Amino acid sequence: MEQKNLVKKIFTEVINPGNCFHCGLCAGLTKNLFKMTDTNKGPIPKLIRKPHKNDISDLKKVVLACPGRGVPYNHLSKKLITSKKSKIIGNHNSSYIASSNSKLIRQNASSGGLVRSLLIELIKSKKVDYVCILDEKKNQLLNFDLLITKTVDKILNSSQSIYQTTPLLHKLNKLKKNKKYVFVGLPEHIASIRILKVKYPKEFNHIKFLISIYAGTNMYPGAVEFYLKGNGINNISDIKKINWRYGEWPGMLRIVTKNKILSLKKFYYNYLIPFFISKNCLITPDFTGELSDISIGDAWSPSLENKGHGYSVAITRTKIFDKILMKLKIKNDLYLKKINLKNTVRMHAHMLEFKKVGSYLRIEKLKKKGPVPLYDLEPQKISFLRKNIESLIGFIISVASNKSVKSIFSLINSRFLGFIFKIIRQIWKSITKPTKRKGLDNIKIISVKNKRVEEFLKT
Repeated sequence: MEQKNLVKKIFTEVINPGNCFHCGLCAGLTKNLFKMTDTNKGPIPKLIRKPHKNDISDLKKVVLACPGRGVPYNHLSKKLITSKKSKIIGNHNSSYIASSNSKLIRQNASSGGLVRSLLIELIKSKKVDYVCILDEKKNQLLNFDLLITKTVDKILNSSQSIYQTTPLLHKLNKLKKNKKYVFVGLPEHIASIRILKVKYPKEFNHIKFLISIYAGTNMYPGAVEFYLKGNGINNISDIKKINWRYGEWPGMLRIVTKNKILSLKKFYYNYLIPFFISKNCLITPDFTGELSDISIGDAWSPSLENKGHGYSVAITRTKIFDKILMKLKIKNDLYLKKINLKNTVRMHAHMLEFKKVGSYLRIEKLKKKGPVPLYDLEPQKISFLRKNIESLIGFIISVASNKSVKSIFSLINSRFLGFIFKIIRQIWKSITKPTKRKGLDNIKIISVKNKRVEEFLKT
């Protein structure tokens, strides 16, 4: 039966081999067929009833748009009408440095407050009726959900960056077809919705705009508990409030507990990444959200970081967002400065290389064990030295993610670990930078054909 074969395909190609991106698409497109279940490896879809014939249409959409099966970026990027082509950051129109001129917006944001500024403008100008953005559930720490709102105050006070695998597409079937929405998500969420908009334009016309947040590494649940243990707190219920990017940009991890306030600089608490890095962020080449209408990340630049003001880098991929940005600049709501491709890439060169080259190497290794996501772009040639660097990265992650190793390191003071990690990270970047930067500067990304591309050409 077709419905059973479609469900089997989801499990054999995505869930069972560990290729799930935790996006919630299968729950969001079907009618009470899947439910997202929390695990120590992130939220995983669970089948809660037997599929029947009426599920076939929905299941076909899930199979087609599931990011865990891969995304034909080269094929889909041609659907975006842009003035510039790039296989590193995706096809686009322009790149900018931006920062909200509202102190309130900036303080509540992770970087320059650009996302909130855009959302508020879209609501006020009535280009959309609702905003879809990730937020923490009221009075439920570390429990996140998709917030669907048209209230400016809720947009302003929505959660900052959240470094934990969380579904965002599980409420797609809750969106009203007669309303207009803007959706804010990670690259994989945006890619899935773009697929649906391209293949089923009438059914998903209500989702008008797609805003992507840059996404390098994400973490499985357990990272916060790990951090607390390093500070002598064994009960997560002691937490009253948590902010991942509190205070002056680039911000700090700040946790208010019953008895004290814990804080750690952003570049210090990155020590948690090797212990809890999620597999999905290791097997995707998309860092900037290449299929979005606009992509937004931190503007990492020494001159900007020293100011501590908070700045975002933005890549526009549809003309309407160039117009919106200019409108906000004219109204003096936004500081805006155009930058070139070279500077756009330089701000995140390390992570772009980690995705564009590293993900390919990691996927090649995983092919020996079973199904992997299929993409239609790959680096033409990778140096022997770069392959060895990736082997070392894989070894470090493998050791750090071991349960026994995590148990030992969780007992060490977080400030000490953070300080040591920052030093090691600086040394590591200085050693690998020549190889990685040279590889990124000289890299040639070529298009390839595979079964995933064929699916899109047929449908």
